[in-house]
Amino acid sequence: MTGDEGAIAISEAVKRSPALEDFRCSSTRVGSEGGLALIEALRTCTNLKKLDLKDMFDVEAGVALSKSLFSHVGLVEIYVSYLNFEDDGAIAIANALQEFAPSLKVLDMAGNEITAEAVPALAASTVGPGEAQRGRR
Repeated sequence: MTGDEGAIAISEAVKRSPALEDFRCSSTRVGSEGGLALIEALRTCTNLKKLDLKDMFDVEAGVALSKSLFSHVGLVEIYVSYLNFEDDGAIAIANALQEFAPSLKVLDMAGNEITAEAVPALAASTVGPGEAQRGRR
């Protein structure tokens, strides 16, 4: 586990890697400070296609993630399981993905405290433009 210090160090390397397409930093369980630094650094990686942040940070950093997804329009896979999201956090992520990641095919949110309330937003976030009319499931 890297802790905040490790996440901050990783964020410095990420800032210098704007062409990054695949980023995985999971099960490191950093706090808010490290999580926020990493999320901010990832905003510079506008070519991301796959993002894996499983079991990494707390709810505050998760909210910051939902606000930074506008810079990841090419995202195809995102793994944000075990981040203690509840319905509000899950819906915020799903809404951001629906708006800013139209090519999304994989959304992994396992292990979060999500109820049936969040399901419509989550389902809509993985349906590309026009696919809802064709009955994609």
